[in-house]
Amino acid sequence: MYNFVTYIFIIILQFLSGSVMYSYLLAKAKGIDLKQIRDGNPGSTNLWRAAGFKWGFTALLLDYSKGVFPLAFFSWNNFVNVTPFVVCLAALAAIAGHAFSPFLKFKGGKAVATTFGAWSVLTKWEAPTLLGTVFTLFSLWNKIKGKGKTTPEEDTLRVLIGFLVLFFYVVWRVFQGRFELLILYAGNLGIILYKNRLEIKKLVEQKD
Repeated sequence: MYNFVTYIFIIILQFLSGSVMYSYLLAKAKGIDLKQIRDGNPGSTNLWRAAGFKWGFTALLLDYSKGVFPLAFFSWNNFVNVTPFVVCLAALAAIAGHAFSPFLKFKGGKAVATTFGAWSVLTKWEAPTLLGTVFTLFSLWNKIKGKGKTTPEEDTLRVLIGFLVLFFYVVWRVFQGRFELLILYAGNLGIILYKNRLEIKKLVEQKD
């Protein structure tokens, strides 16, 4: 019973950590309404575009960190006997907290930076490096084609390609006994698809 209560506490705590919308708060401090920027997403990408590198990068780090803490404290230091499946559920809770923040009437961001943080807890550098490499190659390809800033639809395509590559990594790790990663991947992908549903619809329409 003690362990069960502790597990629920960790999951709720991680959800609350993820639900703190740092980009929105920093934008508000700068007098910026992120709803008026590009797709209206209250995330670090739009803050970066609206307020510049310093503010955008700060928000990016904070959004990444809330996917890691306080979960890493419980997971990496063996503070309590946290099972891998509980860690996955808590990591997913952080992503859900950002995507459906109760502080913004459950209309949060797209949770890409928080996703990087959550996967860091479970896989250390592996999954974040894989996603980061895909994102970097995508950006380089855009530059080679002579494009400037990406559109929301292109950002969505980049994330979807990243998750396609991540799928093969997860399958490889499952064969090594990391079955819990399926929970994080399935839940994370579901949130990503839902939060990017409008951009996905436009991408499909562009191909018709």
